[in-house]
Amino acid sequence: MKIIVLLAVVGAALAVSNDYYTTADDDLDMKAVVSDLVKLKAMADCFLDRGSCDDVTMSFKKIVPDSIETMCMRCNDVQKHLAKTFIKGLLSNAPHDHDSFLKKFDPYEKYRTKFMEAIKGF
Repeated sequence: MKIIVLLAVVGAALAVSNDYYTTADDDLDMKAVVSDLVKLKAMADCFLDRGSCDDVTMSFKKIVPDSIETMCMRCNDVQKHLAKTFIKGLLSNAPHDHDSFLKKFDPYEKYRTKFMEAIKGF
């Protein structure tokens, strides 16, 4: 009986540890994106359904709602850094898009404070 419990615990731990978002696009140079207003606006337009999305931007767009609602629980450290860099870059360089982004993905302001706290140190 003890071995069954042990196997169940190990199996659950392995399942949880593999529940991260894909790392396929973690090499995106987000600093370059936020420092180039054209690239930043293109990414914002994709997220806000105002423009087309390339494959990389679409991969991030798919996880934005879940990552905000779960305080980036399934994000690895690189993804937390990318999120923080994007949000701060958007606020600094395209504040109207920053406001639109937050209104779209957190219209009732339920998650943004905890989300920003979760990515703060990255």
